[in-house]
Amino acid sequence: MTEDTLLQLMAEVEKEDPIDYADLPFDDRALRQLACRLIAERSEQMEASGMPMEALLATMWASTAKLVLENLVLNARLLTLQGMPEDAQALIDRIARQSRGGPDRES
Repeated sequence: MTEDTLLQLMAEVEKEDPIDYADLPFDDRALRQLACRLIAERSEQMEASGMPMEALLATMWASTAKLVLENLVLNARLLTLQGMPEDAQALIDRIARQSRGGPDRES
């Protein structure tokens, strides 16, 4: 997986679910390129190691799950630090309902 391919794929994904950079003093394009470069390098290393495709996919899915968890935790921490722990719990509850196909699930 190349950095350019990842950038293109990420642009497609972000059309559906854009990232809110808020007022962070960073260049979102540069951050996106950095993330894609890191993943492309990791992909290249794993592919070069001769890892079977099934193991490679399992590793990528495990890494994705870790990133999703990290994102949930960071969002919950930010809401809690802003004095809104109930909003953090509501966020987690809403995501849990969506994952089960509950009424909040977007079509």
